[in-house]
Amino acid sequence: MKISIIGAGQVGATTAFSLAKATFVNEITIVDLDERRAQGVALDILHGLSLSHPVKINAGGYELTTDSDIIIITVGVPEVIGESRLVPLQKNANILKSIIPQITENSQNGLILMVSNPVDILTYFAQQISGWDPTRVIGLGTTLDSARLNYLLGRDLDIAQTDINGLVIGEHGDSQVVAWSQTTIKGIPFDEYVKQNGLTLDDDYKTALAQEVKDTAFDVWEMKGPNCYCVALAIERVVQAIARNENTILPVSQPFTEETYISYPAVINRNGVARQVKLNCTADEQKKFDDSYANIKHVASQIEL
Repeated sequence: MKISIIGAGQVGATTAFSLAKATFVNEITIVDLDERRAQGVALDILHGLSLSHPVKINAGGYELTTDSDIIIITVGVPEVIGESRLVPLQKNANILKSIIPQITENSQNGLILMVSNPVDILTYFAQQISGWDPTRVIGLGTTLDSARLNYLLGRDLDIAQTDINGLVIGEHGDSQVVAWSQTTIKGIPFDEYVKQNGLTLDDDYKTALAQEVKDTAFDVWEMKGPNCYCVALAIERVVQAIARNENTILPVSQPFTEETYISYPAVINRNGVARQVKLNCTADEQKKFDDSYANIKHVASQIEL
């Protein structure tokens, strides 16, 4: 499988390293405006491949992305504290208008995996600009948020996070929704697990933990700068589901209506999004999800494509 990564910043570089160790990837191309940086990332990984397994790694222009199976987009202008989120969003939309045609020209049969934020809106824009079938344009969505939820629940309940199947839906951002009714521990619904095991949680536990899921990325940023390792692992998980044709259910950013994208569980395989998974959320969770969708749609409508 050939993967192209657009952007050689910390997320792009870490993703390249993570995927270079994956047995389902045999070629990686790294593209960045700073071509020398992209070449440096490629060389840094290439120097160690005799200790791992053979992978072809290139760095250069979009012509090297020809016939990519998956194109991962990590480039973008970050939000600035105190600045309207519409400012970087418009800049990122303009960036997509310049790079998407180069992607589609070289890889007519590929899939796009959007990582840049705000991921739900930018994935929608990427689909609109590309004209590709929405099943082939996917956003990383709340796959990472759900993993963070698993970690935090594992920490609090003193169990392996791999035994937890937490689910965050909605915007990958402030209006995201922890779907507690769909969160299970070894197949046992969360509330039932707590009751059966005689656990006592604070009355505001769910509210506080949902907020921590949102805030923990900022905690990491303050400690070390950009979140990149966890993001790269989430990207690798989605790429694996595609490469191995797994039919795995993951909460990715996808069309919920024709007006924009939002994160919701979907079956992922070699063709991208095979189908959406229906949930039986509580009325409160559904209301929060609907509000999240309305918020995304409102912001997206203010951007010129």
